[in-house]
Amino acid sequence: MNTLVIGFDMDGVIIDSDDFTPEGWIVEAFMKTLRDFGIPATEENAKRLYISNLRRDGDEFCAQFGIPDIETLWAQRERNYLNGKLTAIASGRVAPFPDIDVLESLAREYPLGIVSNSPQEIVDLVVKKFSLDRLFRVWLGRGHRWDELATAKPAPDMLRRMLAVIGVDRGYFIGDQQDDVIAARAAGLVPILIDRNGEQGDITSLNELPEFIAHHERVQQK
Repeated sequence: MNTLVIGFDMDGVIIDSDDFTPEGWIVEAFMKTLRDFGIPATEENAKRLYISNLRRDGDEFCAQFGIPDIETLWAQRERNYLNGKLTAIASGRVAPFPDIDVLESLAREYPLGIVSNSPQEIVDLVVKKFSLDRLFRVWLGRGHRWDELATAKPAPDMLRRMLAVIGVDRGYFIGDQQDDVIAARAAGLVPILIDRNGEQGDITSLNELPEFIAHHERVQQK
């Protein structure tokens, strides 16, 4: 087994779950949260419930709509998000991307890990439902509390945990967001940005991953 790890974000990389269409489970969960607080269920307000936006102006959002504090808003948002995602996975609305088949060969050569900003029970469910435990040595998700977001990506904490569990200190991390790139670099990993639309990024499919890593390793050895 190689002495480097290949880590993966989950949503948008391993599973096709980022459904932001008006009828998608994410928008449904956010709209329900807005209605729970009597907030106009508009697209603009729903976007303000994204983690990155809550981190930036969550207190302002709460003050605007008379919510006692960000923890109260987050707890309700988390319940609706969790229920919506669990239902979407169970119903088949969320499934792995076909190109994860390439991980079969990668797992024979490298230890693989998942590090996701989804809650840990979502990560556990995905791994169990799609039998991914045959491929991955470790799979990590975040906690539920608002303060636990401090250790979610773009913080490197969970990536460092992955390295410690597997027992290596170098490798790669594949993600589809800039937060994944930032976290990877902070943890001392080589970031690989996947963009399935081909607009930007290092690869457009996981099928390109073996050659990308092999090429990078050859360059590093020169």
